[in-house]
Amino acid sequence: MALNINGTTGISGVDGSNASPAIQGTDSNTGVSFGSDTVNINTGGTTRATVDSSGNLNIPNDSGKLQLGTSADLQIYHDGTTNIIEGLNCNMSIRPKTGENGILLRNNGAVELYYDDSKKFETVSAGATVTGNFNVTSRIGINQPPSTNVPLTIESFSSNNYIAEFYHHNNIAVGSITTSSSATAYNTSSDYRLKENVTAISDGITRLKTLKPSRFNFKVDKDTTVDGFLAHEVTAVPEAITGTKDEVDENNEPVYQGIDQSKLVPLLTAALQEAIAKIETLETKVAALEAG
Repeated sequence: MALNINGTTGISGVDGSNASPAIQGTDSNTGVSFGSDTVNINTGGTTRATVDSSGNLNIPNDSGKLQLGTSADLQIYHDGTTNIIEGLNCNMSIRPKTGENGILLRNNGAVELYYDDSKKFETVSAGATVTGNFNVTSRIGINQPPSTNVPLTIESFSSNNYIAEFYHHNNIAVGSITTSSSATAYNTSSDYRLKENVTAISDGITRLKTLKPSRFNFKVDKDTTVDGFLAHEVTAVPEAITGTKDEVDENNEPVYQGIDQSKLVPLLTAALQEAIAKIETLETKVAALEAG
């Protein structure tokens, strides 16, 4: 194999081929060959990778995989069929479902999340973890197929019936969603060991009288009238309200207030107990007068 060396072209000669590379070591079918504006890397008489005229590094089908790290931290390869497999082959891998248009997310080989060709997430198995922002734009079924007309369906993984647990940033559990065979419970922390300075509500009726229950419709749902409150008027239980009246963001768009109406229950209970006590006192006095 002749080589030409001069100050203009440097080293030049034959292009070679995958079976007989232009640049090779003692292994005659392993080395570098050249094509029209391409550089080819060959092993065992097969082209494994090509750098083309646009600077792209191409790995032909069935010729191997791109592997970063000695433990296959990142692999991008072809599975020998019509499916291209791309994945992180450490703890999580992403690959098509064999023979179908879909994506499987795997954790140590086990399927965690499946997005199929009908544009819905099909299943998440026990132990799956989702972090960061997770936007649902179609149907998702967790541990069971999604309902046709329901964006999100969730089934508990085991007999403990936990659907979700919520934690504060300091890793303290603050609530959960649980199910029974016939109902769903929304639970928030209420253990006495978490509380201090506990005193009875003594002004229930007085505070209750400041509430202004109303009937109204939301502007986007003009045909439905409901009972409720205007958030900024619920001054008797400020912890039930989020946001500030007339608040706007940096673009002068409204930041709407919200209400957790379950936080009104303690005040309603206290006011009812006070009213019952007054009624019982009056009943005792009426009974005394009638007997007198």
